[in-house]
Amino acid sequence: MPIIDYINPYAYLMRLRRMMYQHGWLKSFHPGVPVISIGNLTVGGTGKSPMVMLIADYLERMHGKKVAIVSRGYRRRSKGYVLVRDGMQILASVEQSGDEAQMFAERLPNAIVIVDEDRWHGAREAKALGADVIVLDDGYQHLRLKRDLNILLVDASRSISPVIPFGRSREPLSAANAADIVIETNGKQALPAEFRQSVTAQTHSKAASLMPLQGREALALKSLNGKKILALSSIASPKRFHRMLDELGANLVVRDLGDHAEYSQALVNSIISDAQRHNVEMIVTTLKDAVKSRRYFHHSEIPVYILLHELEFLSGEEGFYNAIDQIL
Repeated sequence: MPIIDYINPYAYLMRLRRMMYQHGWLKSFHPGVPVISIGNLTVGGTGKSPMVMLIADYLERMHGKKVAIVSRGYRRRSKGYVLVRDGMQILASVEQSGDEAQMFAERLPNAIVIVDEDRWHGAREAKALGADVIVLDDGYQHLRLKRDLNILLVDASRSISPVIPFGRSREPLSAANAADIVIETNGKQALPAEFRQSVTAQTHSKAASLMPLQGREALALKSLNGKKILALSSIASPKRFHRMLDELGANLVVRDLGDHAEYSQALVNSIISDAQRHNVEMIVTTLKDAVKSRRYFHHSEIPVYILLHELEFLSGEEGFYNAIDQIL
């Protein structure tokens, strides 16, 4: 643990808070259906969204479960409880839901998707709507809601950081002891000693398909080979996105907008101008960007595609799915 965390008041308060929940001094509640939480110890991306979608798809496909995803709805313009998808149709705009919840709603047509700062309230609403299992997005620190499986994601490509405000960690490393499963994302790396004994699996992101921003006909991934493209993203870890495009043989012009950037017509006009100035053959973006930017690219003469990706297990796949099976 970084030395500064021993004298950091915020780190101390976070340790105390977790201890108070562990001893029952602060109450946590269970909604009455299994809860699987996915989260991390740091601010920023560790691959939570792909893991949420992977688990939701597995629960539905292999177990026939009605899945609800409950998220805070980061950077949305609404407050409180919002039903984003009711298992049949999308009921909220991206402004109301936030980009990640809207992404879940688009990619998981049979799921219930809810945003609520109070995840305990959101979980109760999910059960009332008929959810068999709740997948809690970014829930590692939301201790008021009890969970049956606590999954911690660790990006081994990043060094251990001090706790806020001196670094980007939300809690001290001791909080990792609460995890049932620790998954090393972004490939096999040299993890810090604090995690080496508890890692259950390793994953990395793998390009899956290339879909048009407008329309349905996919483009073969191999068609990116040798093409000059504008790589457009507003995600926490754009290097993974760039790496996948590099591996497909694309020549990149990078436009990184920063995590959770808001799109506008003026911004998209600027992006298209950049693309034209660099003589790119297409713009390739992420699904998280697509749900926010689609409406503004209607008149683009340069084709725009979404690079969809999936998690691939490098190790520990069987144990990971067995842990999910056991809580059902």
